[in-house]
Amino acid sequence: MRWLLAMVIVTALPPPEPTHPAFLDAARLQAVCADDGPDAASARVLCMGYVMGVTDQLLARPARAGGPTICPPADLNPKAAVEAVRRHARYASNAKGVGAAEFVRFALERAYPCPILRSR
Repeated sequence: MRWLLAMVIVTALPPPEPTHPAFLDAARLQAVCADDGPDAASARVLCMGYVMGVTDQLLARPARAGGPTICPPADLNPKAAVEAVRRHARYASNAKGVGAAEFVRFALERAYPCPILRSR
């Protein structure tokens, strides 16, 4: 029951605070991912590439200190990762100054949370 309460609290958190200027911010990434104009195909490729790059970095964390921050299913595919990020679009407009990589991490941590390990 406690883990359910912890999950409810974690999923209700706002997007991360701005850190430092980034090449791409959260609002711009969401605009690129939602593009349906004449350049929609290239925008989708950019969106998917960016999300998958961040996902790869997050999945590489077990090799570094701190362990993984996301625990996706073994069959995670690029389309599912992008959709997980797009589901959090409502936060992107409020995430002024938040880098796109931090925003992708925020969205993926909520879409694919790691189980909480209880101490014995």
